[in-house]
Amino acid sequence: MLDAVLLEWDGVLADTGGARRDALLRALADEGVPVTGAAYDECCNGLDLPAAIASLTAGLHDDPTLVELVMLRARRAFAEHLGRGVTLAPGAADLVAAAPYRVRLALVSRASRMETDAFLTTSGLRDSFAVVIASDDSPPAASGRTRFDDAITHLSRLRPTPPERVAALVATASAIRDARTAGIRTLAVGAPAHVALEADAVVDTLVGLGVHDIARLVGADQAARSA
Repeated sequence: MLDAVLLEWDGVLADTGGARRDALLRALADEGVPVTGAAYDECCNGLDLPAAIASLTAGLHDDPTLVELVMLRARRAFAEHLGRGVTLAPGAADLVAAAPYRVRLALVSRASRMETDAFLTTSGLRDSFAVVIASDDSPPAASGRTRFDDAITHLSRLRPTPPERVAALVATASAIRDARTAGIRTLAVGAPAHVALEADAVVDTLVGLGVHDIARLVGADQAARSA
């Protein structure tokens, strides 16, 4: 069975893709870099903010100040959006409310600490998570799997938490790869087919999903029976 479930809130617990895209496009426009929504959709879905900015400004001369300004503007705009309220994905509230009775939950996000705190405050889910890891909790040069490694490390301070007894609910190809590199089973939520192929299992929605379902889908129950 599972000892812990890791969740990515941005794209799994809440559908924030449109708001994140709009915040970044507005930030780029404010700095004189017009980018269309189609260009963003083509290259940036699933990327964290620094990677998305780097991709959209690749044709410009190297300007770290511009990148930093765009990042600050986009993060501020997105946090302001979250502060006005957030709509949880169908089934998210039920899953997060019931899961802590069976496993420990950790929030592992590619979003910043400011954005993650804003989400937790407006969603009312803060007390459900034993561990919260945001993108800027790791050094800038750290690999993507570092967030997942850090979550396991924090969970293991309470009791041993082997990665093979952990499942991650994620929505992007990069998060699937990062979690699997850390030895964690993955369940893709609402991901397109080409992304879901990289995960251990896939679901279209969180509705009706429980811890036993997650364990069965990612094969953790079979591993427990054969141990």
